Amino acid sequence: MTTNPTRMLAIASLLAVAAVLPTPAHAETGDLSCTGNFQFDFTPPLTPTNTTADTTVGGGLVNCQSPNGKYTRLKSGVRTGTGTATRHFGDQCAPVMTITEQAVLTWNTGEKSEFDITVNTDPAAGRVTISARFTHGPLAGDTANAYPVVHPNADCATYGLSQLTSEALQVFWE
Repeated sequence: MTTNPTRMLAIASLLAVAAVLPTPAHAETGDLSCTGNFQFDFTPPLTPTNTTADTTVGGGLVNCQSPNGKYTRLKSGVRTGTGTATRHFGDQCAPVMTITEQAVLTWNTGEKSEFDITVNTDPAAGRVTISARFTHGPLAGDTANAYPVVHPNADCATYGLSQLTSEALQVFWE
């Protein structure tokens, strides 16, 4: 099955909007930046008749740099979390939804950061954002804003949205 170019353009447009919206800083600008990836898994898959699902997420961060020098020890990390997803309307394969989750990021140092993440790609549900508030561990008090390129599972049109994946992700903490 091939990916619908119109759908992918719509998805890219939604994420481009998220990239230009300002977010308030909760800590000093430039604490950390990383590249990485993630994958949300939805159970059951999101369809026109099933608009909510449990989520699990996994992913990784690499090439982390601390512009202000406060977090130079943090070079990479592995992320795990669970939460819920709600799709309000539209094509079942377009990631127009709200996801909330609690997650843990285990850094290369063995330290753990806990955070609450909200992914909102549905303009009808509020501001389009992909951000996380760090509550414990390194970067506690910071907000991380993510700018991914995402795609649904290849068999989404047949079976529903069971995965949302990003192999190209940029994250900035402030």
